[in-house]
Amino acid sequence: MTWEPEPGDVIGGRYELEAFLGKGGFAKAYRALDRETGDAVVLKHPNYTESQNDRSVIEEYFEKEAASLERIAAAGGHENVMALYETVRERDVPFLVVELVEGGIELDGVIDQHGPIEDTEQVRQIGIDLADAMGFLHENEIVYRDLKPENVMLTPDITPTLIDFNTATGFDATGDPATGNNGTTILGPFKPREVAEASRTDVRQGPWSDVYSIGKILLFLLKGSVPKKDGVNPQEFGADCEDYLAEIVERATQSDYRHRYRNATVLRDVLEAKDPTPPSTASVRYIQADQQFTVEPGDTIGREGASGPPASITIEDPQGEYISSVQVQFDTRDGAWHLVDRSLNGTFVQKGSGWQRVLCEAGRERLQQEGEDPTDRHGDVPPESVRLRDGDLVSLVHPTYGVTFEFHPE
Repeated sequence: MTWEPEPGDVIGGRYELEAFLGKGGFAKAYRALDRETGDAVVLKHPNYTESQNDRSVIEEYFEKEAASLERIAAAGGHENVMALYETVRERDVPFLVVELVEGGIELDGVIDQHGPIEDTEQVRQIGIDLADAMGFLHENEIVYRDLKPENVMLTPDITPTLIDFNTATGFDATGDPATGNNGTTILGPFKPREVAEASRTDVRQGPWSDVYSIGKILLFLLKGSVPKKDGVNPQEFGADCEDYLAEIVERATQSDYRHRYRNATVLRDVLEAKDPTPPSTASVRYIQADQQFTVEPGDTIGREGASGPPASITIEDPQGEYISSVQVQFDTRDGAWHLVDRSLNGTFVQKGSGWQRVLCEAGRERLQQEGEDPTDRHGDVPPESVRLRDGDLVSLVHPTYGVTFEFHPE
């Protein structure tokens, strides 16, 4: 029999369980007192006793949540994402020690208590915060995939916090995180079809999948319920909101992911601008393959077939191991395009007659750990991002690696 903790137990010699908070298909949660700091925290452990899932499935998704939260913590965390403090074990049961969202209520509880949110500026700001959090996750190769009202806590100052990360990473296109081990598919109203019907479709999951769910969350906040249909205009569903917000929600929830906003960064930008028009685009030509791609702010290029969330544009790695699953990201700031390195091996941008190396912090740390000098030939530390101009060449890994793109703003 698996030991089941209860209020009064002390975990890891430090955390005293105070009250049971709730349970899901994979975990249970308790409010606890950190005896060393006096702070209130939350402890989560696998739900072995009351879940309908097999023990192996429960452990898989519990470990998946731990891995996601550890990656988020290593990236510096985000104010709208639940923080992980540490992992501990007690009587061979693993626990996650995570942030307690003080005064927080799950979004479905907010609507149950107060009804739809009438202040659309508050709805817009919640959408901006969620999109910003999702953009942070996508930059760190995490796709959330299971955004729904019970996975978002809202504080009294209307700040949302993402919780529950057991389906957030390590996915492929064949498994549905909502099905457990019974092989059935449940099409929830907040889940796009490429996720809910993953076992029956080859449509790619990616950042656009979370865009859909944010759109449905906005509709839920405006109306208090959502239909099991796509491309929903809130005004036609009976919600009272401005035209720009209705158009944003309708576009974000399209059935075909190619008709949505491509990523959460774009969704955040249109919400901030109160303008549903997608942002300016650019094009990149993969010279060696003679392929042309359109990119929007937030789009990424990475290795085809890599484990983990796919980049917006995936390409075959000539040598199979040097291009990262997310190698580079495109962004716009102050009216200019920028390339941001997200890799371990770096990227080169041709500026005029010379090449400039671009390398993120994780890449610099890897070189240092391997005893290599991360500085360039002038002794300078390579920047993490660089401004792009029309005609600049972008070479993944190295100019001699054979994967080069020509950049053109449109």
